[in-house]
Amino acid sequence: MSLPPEAEVPSRSRRTPGWIGLGWVAVLSVVAWHHIPRAHANHTHTGGTQLHIATIHGNNGTSTTPGDQDEQYCVQSRTASIDGTRMANFIEETLVKLSTIWDGTASWRVDLWRASKFCFDYDSATRATIEYEYHIKDDWTEVSLCGTYYSCVVFDNAVYDGYHTHYKWGYSYLQTEHVNGYDTRARKFINHETGHILGLKDPDYYGHCLNSVMHNDLYSSMGCTDPVWYPTANDKNSVTRIADRANTW
Repeated sequence: MSLPPEAEVPSRSRRTPGWIGLGWVAVLSVVAWHHIPRAHANHTHTGGTQLHIATIHGNNGTSTTPGDQDEQYCVQSRTASIDGTRMANFIEETLVKLSTIWDGTASWRVDLWRASKFCFDYDSATRATIEYEYHIKDDWTEVSLCGTYYSCVVFDNAVYDGYHTHYKWGYSYLQTEHVNGYDTRARKFINHETGHILGLKDPDYYGHCLNSVMHNDLYSSMGCTDPVWYPTANDKNSVTRIADRANTW
């Protein structure tokens, strides 16, 4: 959805449970909002502060062990209606095991590694080393952007790398109703929110509909009708631009 004003986010030495952060994005299965068209809309965040996790620019792991420039993620069910292990397996399959996936994008600068435990099972110091978290709950009223209907992404711990400010941590808050079918629709939401973590945007205005998991028929009220549920070539090329720091205009 529309983004908040850019602002400093205080750095934290350890991760705090719950939602914290200035950077945020969201998606709903039925959306009703509009943007004024812009002459040069693009698919990624640009400028001095960009909404993506900091590790998107590097890769230093091995084939068996993640490095600190790779993306580790954990999963946490916060509802009795979702089995945490089943959902973690489903998310892992969606991200790294199917034929069209995010893993390996941008010459493996997107290198996704599932943490072995649920997010809440780690002590705060260890959890702080995990870049991305998926949380599933029936109602995200306490996260103002998500509320009762939206799935959303929140970023925390702003980091400046000499080029722009990006974020150490990202949280994906998924509504139970969006993912409890363990089906193509669920993958659509998971891949869409993951795209936000990697720096991709929703449609900017009515009719701004690329062949993209970010601009699919979740945005039918914006004129988008593509049913695509996986990251497309457009999506991967856009993430590569982010990784290359080429999205500066």
